[in-house]
Amino acid sequence: MNYDFNYALAVFLDNVMNRYAAFEGRTSRREFWHYVSIAFMISIALNILSAIPYLGAIFSLLSLLVSLALLLPGIGIAIRRMHDIDQSGIMVLIPLYNIYLACQPGTPRTNRFGPEPAKT
Repeated sequence: MNYDFNYALAVFLDNVMNRYAAFEGRTSRREFWHYVSIAFMISIALNILSAIPYLGAIFSLLSLLVSLALLLPGIGIAIRRMHDIDQSGIMVLIPLYNIYLACQPGTPRTNRFGPEPAKT
């Protein structure tokens, strides 16, 4: 599977701007990992920029603010990902096991959390 940066950016922006507090429903594996990849790239870029002399403090503060801004959307998409595999959202609190679960294929039909996410 090829990485589609435009799709990843669209997923990221949709989750940050429109679905930042949505904890119901389901999110596909593809959508989840595209969101995570963009959030990771932003984090890496800001951390690299924070190493610049004199400007580093500004980028460190910006990195902290961005991390706080992405906290709620990140929790929301992680909970919806757990719902896609028919698990409770509380599973995101179990270290390492939640990564294993996020890699699992979703339930191929409607489950107790809603219909299967749209294939895009």
